[in-house]
Amino acid sequence: MKGSFYKLVMLTLIGLLAFAPALTVSAQDCPPGIGASDCALIAAASGENAAQLTSFEMQFTVGGVIKGVEGGNVTLKVDGSGGIDISKLNPMATDPAEALAGLVFGVIMDAALSGGGESQSGTVEFRIVDGRAFARGLDGTDKWQEVPTEELFAQLSSGDAGDAGDLGGLLGSLNDPSLAGLLGAIQTVYTAVDGPSIDGVSTRAIVATTDLKPLLQALADPNISEALSQVIPQDDPNVALLGSLLPLLGSIFSEAKVINTQYYGTDGTFRGFKLEGSLVVDAMMASMLLNLNNAIELQLSLDVRLSKLGEPYTVEAPIN
Repeated sequence: MKGSFYKLVMLTLIGLLAFAPALTVSAQDCPPGIGASDCALIAAASGENAAQLTSFEMQFTVGGVIKGVEGGNVTLKVDGSGGIDISKLNPMATDPAEALAGLVFGVIMDAALSGGGESQSGTVEFRIVDGRAFARGLDGTDKWQEVPTEELFAQLSSGDAGDAGDLGGLLGSLNDPSLAGLLGAIQTVYTAVDGPSIDGVSTRAIVATTDLKPLLQALADPNISEALSQVIPQDDPNVALLGSLLPLLGSIFSEAKVINTQYYGTDGTFRGFKLEGSLVVDAMMASMLLNLNNAIELQLSLDVRLSKLGEPYTVEAPIN
């Protein structure tokens, strides 16, 4: 149970981080709603000041809640801190061990999960230094364990790397011209407001609010369904099942929204982001699919703040 709990925490964090770049604002093509001064901050952060992001410290929170399920709300809360230094990475390395030899990474997380009258909580910590990976808390104890990096990532993927690869291939196929109308259905509105002070620096918050409902509805278009059937691997039953469910998503979810807020310092540096997502299954669909009498709502959020940009970040190999 403990291992599954921490795996859920890490996969939630990794999933949100992986999705964040998809909604990044481009300084080369600032959308309506973003003024010239804010575009200049984005350009500086992604241009002349980008090198500062090779090392930094970070504070982050992860929040999640599922409302409307039997037994009461399910909630996930994570408070974490750490840092990363990639300044010594060898970008030309082809051997993973050689590439990781230049990575310094550390993170510690306090996590709590509750629902259905039960709760779990604990602390987990990871370190990568000198090409070696260490973890503690995964087994419910405070004892450090050295974990081969390939084993660490295999544990996080739960052996589902093949499915993830198939899904990645499917997503990569979305640039097929016959699917142009699918991505064109995504509707995003951009705004800019004053953000919080981070590491003593005032920020501007660039907010991208994306309504995914039109995208989900577009999946039911017969032409798009036919085009998707041509790129979905039919020899994998799991991926094929996913393909058969895609046209139904527009009916299942009454709301699907993502809000991506990026924090840019007034000194022209990138200072973090907040990613929020919500999905709602209305009461009628919840009754049909789950035999429930009320709507189901899923909310997820990840808030990351960066400090000490460009300063060396160090951790030591732990000793029990």
